[in-house]
Formats: sequence, structure tokens, C-alpha cells
Amino acid sequence: MNRWSVLLIVFLGTMTAAAEELAVAEIIRRIDATERVASSEGVAKQTIITSGGKKRTLEAKTYSRDRNDKQLLVYIAPRRVKGDKILMLNEGDDIWFYTPKTDRVRHLASHARRRKVQGSDFAYEDMAGGSIEEDYTCKLLGEEEIEKVACYQLELIPTENGPHYSKLILWAEREKFVTRRIDYFEEGALLKRLTTGDVRQIDGHWYPMEMVMRNLQEGGETVMETVEIRFDVELADELFTTQALKRR
Repeated sequence: MNRWSVLLIVFLGTMTAAAEELAVAEIIRRIDATERVASSEGVAKQTIITSGGKKRTLEAKTYSRDRNDKQLLVYIAPRRVKGDKILMLNEGDDIWFYTPKTDRVRHLASHARRRKVQGSDFAYEDMAGGSIEEDYTCKLLGEEEIEKVACYQLELIPTENGPHYSKLILWAEREKFVTRRIDYFEEGALLKRLTTGDVRQIDGHWYPMEMVMRNLQEGGETVMETVEIRFDVELADELFTTQALKRR
């Protein structure tokens, strides 16, 4: 092999790597665009199932604005949690919790992002709605079918200020760029798995109406069902303030 052949191979290899990098960046951009809508308002039902088979169901009104930068959950059932509110700002970096039992607004410490939300298998940081592009270093692993749907398979390594997990493996639909599965790892161990289903187009946006988070270490799972949802709605700034949390 002559010198020019070697240079050509190196050049083509460099071009292929650059093209792949651009492809990964575009995939991530489209996933973010699909999941981080301008605003939304809906009702969600959470069914928490323990490893022993016990079930309890919670229902909440959900609000989001500024592409998930601001989120609010207002629990409406059962009576035990009715009136509890969770406000997440700055993509979940700032979290406030209000309960009518004490009539106090409490700011959660940064490490509290790892805690379970109302005893479910979802942590606060799982629901924070940050940007994949900003919070992770991403690598395209290949393509694989999930529930007979062609998906991109991506490895996500959190940045310094990203979530506490050591690694995520994410599968997103090739056509709709909807996340269909996420595996969460910490120090090499698979902690839990999120799967989604019942993908529908609502107000021009593709959205999974069902999400299931399975705890692969302790057993049990949480099923999140969206009862109703609207996108691109007008929501007042005041709704996403700590002062508004005490209002009934």
C-alpha cells in the first residue's frame, strides 16, 4: 500500500467519524425538540406497585412551561396527598415542596434530586426534563427494535452538573424521536428501567401516554398514565412561583 492510499484511508476515516458525530448531534437535537415542548397542561395517574404486590394510586394535575424549565405538580387524589405541590425550576435544579398539612413551602437540597417522588420509583431528577444535549456526553451505539419499532440506541454519560447516574442507555424511535426505553446505571449496576408506550400525536406533538419505571434492584414498579394533556397552552408566570404554592 502506497503513501497516498494510506492518506486516503485516514481521510475517509476522519470524514466518517465527523459524519457520525453530526448524526449523533442531530438525533439528540430532535429528541430534545420532541420532548421539550413549549408548554403543557394535563392530568396524570401514578400507580405504585411494591415488590410484594401492594398498590396505591395517586393523581395529579401537571403543568410545564419554557420547554420544561418550569414544572408544577398539584396532587388531587387520594385525600392523604391532596393539595401537595411540587415546583421544579431551572430544569429541576431548584425544587420546592408544599403540603397543606403544615402549610409550609420547603426548598429541597440539591442531593434531594435523587429521592423518590411521593414514594414512587421516579426520582425528582428523572422528572426534571433537562436537555440531553446540555446534560450528557452522547455516543451512538447502533440501532435496535423496541416493541417492533426501529430505534436509535444511545449511550449518555452525565456531565459534571448532570444527573447522578454513571450512565444511561437510551432508545428513541427513528421516525418520531420519542424515547421508548432508558436503562439507568450507577457504578456499572443496572438500577432501573423506563419503558414507554401508547404513543399518540396530540396538538402536533408525539407523546407516550404510558410510562413504566421498574426498580431492578429492589423490585416493584410505578406506572405513569397520562389521563389528558394539552400542548402549547398559555400559562401565567405566576403559576410557577413559590408564592402561588400556598394558594388553594
